[in-house]
Amino acid sequence: MTDSKKPVILSVKLFGLLREVVGNKEVTLILNGSDITVDGLKRDLFVSYPDLSSLKAQFVVAVNRKIVDGTVKVMPSDEVALLPFVSGG
Repeated sequence: MTDSKKPVILSVKLFGLLREVVGNKEVTLILNGSDITVDGLKRDLFVSYPDLSSLKAQFVVAVNRKIVDGTVKVMPSDEVALLPFVSGG
């Protein structure tokens, strides 16, 4: 049985404008619980980095190099990245 209150440490890679806003290429989040979803991770990220919340419609989340939706569970061993939308022609 796992302890749902045990802190989970997740590293999140940032790219493009997201990296510029935060001022770092990677952030570390300490989250409580064992069932962490992408949506939960984003909520905690916006609390820790409020300037990112204004960009929430301008990026996607990739877990282990695959773009995922908010219901996907995230493990500490996963590679998590925030990828801004790219435009151009």
